[in-house]
Amino acid sequence: MPVLKRMEPNTHNYRLEESSITKRWYALRHGRSQANEQGLVASRIENAENAFGLTDPGRAEVEASVCNAASELLEAGPLRIFTSPFLRTRETADIAAEILGVSPISEARLRERDFGKFELLSDDHYEQVWDVDPVDPAQVPGDAETVYEVAQRTSEVILEAERDPDFSTGLLVTHCDVAMILFCEFQGIDPRLHRSLDPLRTGELRLLNKIDQS
Repeated sequence: MPVLKRMEPNTHNYRLEESSITKRWYALRHGRSQANEQGLVASRIENAENAFGLTDPGRAEVEASVCNAASELLEAGPLRIFTSPFLRTRETADIAAEILGVSPISEARLRERDFGKFELLSDDHYEQVWDVDPVDPAQVPGDAETVYEVAQRTSEVILEAERDPDFSTGLLVTHCDVAMILFCEFQGIDPRLHRSLDPLRTGELRLLNKIDQS
């Protein structure tokens, strides 16, 4: 996959908010995982592709969220499920797929935000990155992935999928920072401010984009 160049704040544009989005897009954060239980940062595919899966409570909260939203997800026509390739998101997507009757598609660009040198350390280190996000994203510590890099790769997923006429609703199974940065992209909010919003909780499902009812 190509390496994305870091985007400076003054060059960023809200491509989803300004684009013609015709589909409904939802995010489903993975259920509570073993990494959550252990209080660890597990943000790289080499560590989390086959480890740090869902806990039993995590499975239960995903099932409850998807069951509660099933009618809404299916009412507008054909549904597609796209999932991060991490074990915890694949297991979440499999639960959703069983309830909704739709096979998930693996999408690497929905992977967790890379927290760099904080990998496999205590999740207290998240705060060091989040504190810098709204101030100077290009200078996030630990060589973590910037909000603009996450915004760019996830927006590409949406813009490419929007060209597919064979579905009308997309469900993105992903991670908290990734989902909230993408939410900012849809709403025209600077993604530096993602932590000022109500974060997606484990197992929570949320509509990302505004629906034009006209």
